[in-house]
Amino acid sequence: MTYPKKIYFASDMHLGNRYIDEPLVAEKRLVAWLDGIKNDAQAVYFLGDVFDYWYEYKYVVPRGYVRFLGKIAELSDMGVEIHIFIGNHDIWMFDYLPSEIGAIIHREPLEVDLLGKRFFLGHGDEVGYRPISYRLMQSIFRSRFCQFLYSSVHPRWTFAFAHRWSLSSRKKGLLPERLKASQSRHLESLESFAKTYLESHPDVSFFMFGHLHIIVDQPLSPTSRLIITGDWMYHYSYFVWDGETMELYTN
Repeated sequence: MTYPKKIYFASDMHLGNRYIDEPLVAEKRLVAWLDGIKNDAQAVYFLGDVFDYWYEYKYVVPRGYVRFLGKIAELSDMGVEIHIFIGNHDIWMFDYLPSEIGAIIHREPLEVDLLGKRFFLGHGDEVGYRPISYRLMQSIFRSRFCQFLYSSVHPRWTFAFAHRWSLSSRKKGLLPERLKASQSRHLESLESFAKTYLESHPDVSFFMFGHLHIIVDQPLSPTSRLIITGDWMYHYSYFVWDGETMELYTN
């Protein structure tokens, strides 16, 4: 059965990043894509790292992204569900996007039925391979007390620090030998997680993640697939589910 509306999946826009040549052009390209799908979309699922850095103070939100925020607000006002999974770069989303735009924020992986099939959705850093150092860092970032301490520092300093850290981390992570090894290790761990999960949840048809900045669509069983959605920095990729077929597109 083909449904009148479609479900869209994308991830890893890293809006506001400092390590591609024309970030504003990339944002406009994303906005143009959203404008093109607004009339046939039932929901859009952003599977993490929409922003390269995002931290909401009580009365301060990050500067920029007005084109993107305005467009997803428009889609939300039209009745399109906007789902945003926190990633490892934009973990500090609180109430701004839900209250101002109507976005639904997911802080943990989600298992959900979409147009007749069962999906397991997440950013990709919550399951599978997670070194102790990474899990420790996540626990610190998620700590309400640590967030309180961080919020006491003026945004002028926290935002500058975060952007420098992100740039340094990305430059190291993009070294070819490190990037390939990291992607391979994480992909293997996600595949292992999904296969193990299927043993007790055989009704899941699609495991979908972002995080790795690669495009993957591979079978796990005769009825289940593992999908990594790529990114909107280099691939400009997204997947579309219409109730019958799951298709990869690049914009």
